[in-house]
Amino acid sequence: MTEPEGYRALVVLRVDDLDAAHAKLTSRGAEFTRDPGPMGERIRVAYLEDPEGNLIELQEWLALREQAGSAPA
Repeated sequence: MTEPEGYRALVVLRVDDLDAAHAKLTSRGAEFTRDPGPMGERIRVAYLEDPEGNLIELQEWLALREQAGSAPA
């Protein structure tokens, strides 16, 4: 029996600062399959795989970042 192609699972994690998360994980040895970049106009994403080959997507929602920056102190 052959293994099916593609990923068995997709884990999506929202982060406040995608560049910081990417730098931290890279410094700890993580290898990304896609570096941070846009996915449409509202989200930035980066991808890596866990040791079992499952896909992990890190998301930064730009609208939430803009709202946080404009919130009253």
